[in-house]
Amino acid sequence: MQAIIRILSLLVFCCSFSVVSAQQTKFNYIFQEAMRQKLANKYDAAIDLFDYCHQLDPESGAVLYELAELYRYAKNDTLAIKALEKACRLYPNNYWYKNHLVTLYLDNRRNDEALQCVEDMARLFPEKGEVLGMLLELYEKKNDYANMVKVLDKIEVKEGKSEKLSMEKFRLFLQMNDEARAFEEMRNLADEYPNDLRYQVVIGDLYLDAGKKEEALKQFQMVEAQDPENVTLLLSMANFYNQEGDTAHYQDYLTRLLTNKDVDDATRVRMLGVLVRENLTTNADSTQLLSLFDKVLQQPQEQTDILELKVRYMVTKRMPADEVKPYLKQMLDIDPENDMARQQLLKYAVEENDHQSIVNICKPAVEYNADSPVFYFYMGVEYYLIDEKEKSMDALRSGLNRVENEMDEENRFKIRTHSYALLGDIYHQLGQDDKAFQAYDSCLIYNKNDAMVLNNYAYYLSLKKKDLQRAEEMSRLSNELEPDNSTYLDTYAWVLFQQKRYDEAKQYMDKVVELMERDGEEMSDDVLLHIKQINKKAKKK
Repeated sequence: MQAIIRILSLLVFCCSFSVVSAQQTKFNYIFQEAMRQKLANKYDAAIDLFDYCHQLDPESGAVLYELAELYRYAKNDTLAIKALEKACRLYPNNYWYKNHLVTLYLDNRRNDEALQCVEDMARLFPEKGEVLGMLLELYEKKNDYANMVKVLDKIEVKEGKSEKLSMEKFRLFLQMNDEARAFEEMRNLADEYPNDLRYQVVIGDLYLDAGKKEEALKQFQMVEAQDPENVTLLLSMANFYNQEGDTAHYQDYLTRLLTNKDVDDATRVRMLGVLVRENLTTNADSTQLLSLFDKVLQQPQEQTDILELKVRYMVTKRMPADEVKPYLKQMLDIDPENDMARQQLLKYAVEENDHQSIVNICKPAVEYNADSPVFYFYMGVEYYLIDEKEKSMDALRSGLNRVENEMDEENRFKIRTHSYALLGDIYHQLGQDDKAFQAYDSCLIYNKNDAMVLNNYAYYLSLKKKDLQRAEEMSRLSNELEPDNSTYLDTYAWVLFQQKRYDEAKQYMDKVVELMERDGEEMSDDVLLHIKQINKKAKKK
């Protein structure tokens, strides 16, 4: 009997083994096929096959992990998270399942669940430093400074004490308003790094922030005795005396700080920028600030940043041009291609109608092919004034080619209209009226109410007896824009004359004479000729 039972048992075992083996073979085959479909980017087919694998083995972590990835490709994070959560429940000690789940939580802004998962990982995998890093970031998102300190303590135990960790803990204690522990952390750093006086200065700053001014001053003076030119100390001493309202000492330490050889130009610019903003905001006297600028600028300047800051301050304070110009010229000595300095000098020269200065400012810019069209425009104007028409046209055209580089829409508008207007006048003077009319048309595209262009265009059309109807319309508009302009009235009268409307022409010509006599204007030869011919034709009629 016992022998029969043993035989039956063995048969049952063999049959069971056979079934399990067949199921496993089937699972393995489908899993491999699912992976093949995934690698071929056939994600829908891969999902169907992995789903079948999941039915065959509902507890396969590998299947759940692969499904989660595929659901993410399909932009279905809900199903991806659900699959990974199940994998983590089945295999709570699998680091990669949990790590992937944290990423999914964070991507879906489920920060609390991510934090809970990372806290769990920190307990399970204390040897993994990156987990503590993730934990630190998640606590920071919640402004949970107390737990951040605990994490930093764990990192310190794992990696050893370091300046970086201590400074981070110090920062957190300040955020927590825990002055005692902040003091303690800074004193520990000062003891550990006795040759680095920054920590001693920070202790003084902590005293000052706590309202313990005597202790702060003693601390600062202790550092000053060891290193009187310590940059951190100078800044803190300047701050101390500023709070005390001691202007003389404040200015002294500020000057020492800004002229210190160990302070780079970028830091100087930032500090001076703060002082400039404070000065402008409070509308304070500029004497001390300008004096401070001068002391800083006594040192050799390789960059123009500080000079530019001073110039902008002086321009904002509306200081006389003669006081600003030397600094602008110094900027150009350092950087000949400095557009800001050159454009400000040009502005002054234009305001003063100083033609020689305009040439001296614009010519170098044009020679090194500056981007700003302003220099080309004014150079074109100056060439025109000295009758260098070809050079004038070259400069104006070069400026128009660069006009898009001008960021200010108002300046783009002015350069286009004035350049095309002047080009039209030059082309006419050279006998190239077709090009002149094209230039005037371009000008009127940007400013249809440019009275001078309307007048000139109309007059030159009348001289050629061409398109007189349009000439009349343009001339009428110029007179509407400037009704007391004798030149524009003369043009209108002449356009009417060319249309053989002699009586109307005489009426307007009489107004020209009346205006010029009233204003004491001397009549040009052209005007006298117009009067003579119009009167003659009007009488005949």
